[in-house]
Amino acid sequence: MKTIIGITVLVMATASVLSGCSGGEEGAVRRVVGDVRAAALDGLNLRNADALDEYFATLEEGAQAAGLAETQQAYKDFVAGLSTGDAVQFHSFDITAVEVHEDAKLAKVTYRLHFSVVRSSVAVFGAKAAQNLALLKTPRGWRISGGDTPQLEDVMGTWPTR
Repeated sequence: MKTIIGITVLVMATASVLSGCSGGEEGAVRRVVGDVRAAALDGLNLRNADALDEYFATLEEGAQAAGLAETQQAYKDFVAGLSTGDAVQFHSFDITAVEVHEDAKLAKVTYRLHFSVVRSSVAVFGAKAAQNLALLKTPRGWRISGGDTPQLEDVMGTWPTR
């Protein structure tokens, strides 16, 4: 009986892991975006405007200058707008769509993020953001090459100023 229960648990755990992982290029794109989410939060709370630089394609690799301004520079500006005592919290982060065009080495990821800026234990700003990111497969792997301007909804409070 213990063997059957053990095998059942092992099969369920394996199925759970496999169902949570997308394979191939879509899986690689999802992993990179997940890594970006974690690095972004750390960078915001450490006031490191360069925290995401390694996740962006360069102009030499084929990134578009306008797209980088909408994504990479927007992140740097967000970091610059935070005060020393501010903390950023991500309440949820969901990838809602992934399209991979392997032949063109391009991908599009749509995500939704619910976040807050907290000062002295009080949320001074919060919003839900949705954005499309363009990714490019480079020799360094999948990298962000641009994106749309994030669309904000359910905005609460006033954007913090120093």
